[in-house]
Amino acid sequence: MARPLLIAAAIAGSLGTAHADPIAAHALVVGSNAAGPGQTELRYAEDDARRVGALLTELGGYVPASVDIVTRPTPAILRDRLAKLGQRVAADVAAGKQTRVFFYYSGHARATAIDLGFEALPLAELRQTLFSANATLTVVVLDACQSGAFSRVKGAQPTADFSYNSRHQLDAKGVAVLASSTGSELSQESEQLKSSYFTHHLLVGMRGAGDANSDGQVTVDEAYRYAYHQTLLATSVTAVGGQHVTLEVDLKGHGEVALSYPRAATASIELPANLEGKTLVQLKKARTVVAETHKAKGKAVRIAVAPGEYEVLVRQGDRMLRCPVVAPGHVELGRCANEAYLDGTRKGGTALRPQWWEIDVSAMLGGNYRDGFEQRLLDFGYREDGGPRGNLGLSVKRFWVMGRYSIGGFVGIEHVNGPGWARETEREPLEFNWTSTTIGPGLSGHVHLTPRIAFNVDTTVGLGIGRTRFSDQDAAVTTETHFGFVVGGGAGLAFEELFGTHAELKLACKLMTGAVIRNDIGDSLDPGGLFCGLGVGYQYGAKR
Repeated sequence: MARPLLIAAAIAGSLGTAHADPIAAHALVVGSNAAGPGQTELRYAEDDARRVGALLTELGGYVPASVDIVTRPTPAILRDRLAKLGQRVAADVAAGKQTRVFFYYSGHARATAIDLGFEALPLAELRQTLFSANATLTVVVLDACQSGAFSRVKGAQPTADFSYNSRHQLDAKGVAVLASSTGSELSQESEQLKSSYFTHHLLVGMRGAGDANSDGQVTVDEAYRYAYHQTLLATSVTAVGGQHVTLEVDLKGHGEVALSYPRAATASIELPANLEGKTLVQLKKARTVVAETHKAKGKAVRIAVAPGEYEVLVRQGDRMLRCPVVAPGHVELGRCANEAYLDGTRKGGTALRPQWWEIDVSAMLGGNYRDGFEQRLLDFGYREDGGPRGNLGLSVKRFWVMGRYSIGGFVGIEHVNGPGWARETEREPLEFNWTSTTIGPGLSGHVHLTPRIAFNVDTTVGLGIGRTRFSDQDAAVTTETHFGFVVGGGAGLAFEELFGTHAELKLACKLMTGAVIRNDIGDSLDPGGLFCGLGVGYQYGAKR
């Protein structure tokens, strides 16, 4: 069973704080949203990895060339990147350099391995590879989780397996283990933060919010204390319940190990000492969350950010302060707008959230209804050519999600080619054929049976435009256009994320009916029928 996050900082040598030589720092940062058997595709693991890589170069003392970021790897690719990391470190060690290694993984995991889609890399192998290079200091961060639905539960059931076994398998001389929850708790991701709660608050702490002694650097212990309180506060109000971050430390006399140096930031936002409340810092133009913290009164907090325009939102009871800030800068309470906090509570269950757009193209074959119009043709001696009826469709859909269920609206167009009809004469044969095009809105529903397989249901009501062509015994051609309404519904299976892309393959059948084409004596031709076939789609935007 997959389990939550842990961070291990292991000392494999002597790293003196007063050492004058520069330290050669290397990082391998890995993120994988890929799901394996019984798992749900993750949403933020790869983004979390990118954020960690960016912070290491921004505030961690790593040069960009030394930070290797890889997303959605196979075990073979990860082994190759680990081997290259080991070669670089071994070369530095052989040259007599002090070395630091930072390894980060965010994705699925289980008791004794990290899961990379349908394959796995054993933790014992990971430990052996990381520590065989004998770096002076090795920092290992595992954001290993299994995703659920509403609050993005990491782990389908509470179990101690991952935390417990990971600690023992990654054990080495001089270890600090920081885990996102205790063995009996679940870890979670946040839709608002677009990150795991723990990773978000760990990074905010490393940006300076965790710098308790204001010395311009954040140590392992400071990062732990900040992440513990902020993660517990943030998760205590979720349906799953609070997470308690845990820490084990044995640094063998090396003193406190710094994870980041926020004093090196080119810009920061200062939250004043008298500010109090749940505080959200967001980039104004992109409206993306940079930091969320429960600010206590009595001490100013500096958060390292990139230069730019920001908004600081502070929730105080039923009111909210909206404060504009240009970084570098600080919150001026006199400039904050005091607003009523909108009640976002929705009765009757979890609210639907807009998630993704989808474009579908389908091709189907089917049989038609034997209606009065076609029976009249038979009565007059016409014979059908016997070929199957084709249906081509194109639709644009917008979906909203609630857990593993999704509903959507769409606008589509479908074109049906009817069979040909003919009757022999003494001169040219009489020939009649028709086509029908339906344009209209519809509703679509998804139920995800597995991470990549969904059961779909569609219904539609549209305007049918029928066109007929009649050729008489003199080969004179007459065409007509008719209008009517068509209703239909269909169901099938969608196989998503083909070849690691946003493409999907659909197997579906649909039933259509409507009175579109009429003859002079009142018979109507129904362009509908039962159609089955294949479709392809492309999804874009935020997914489940």
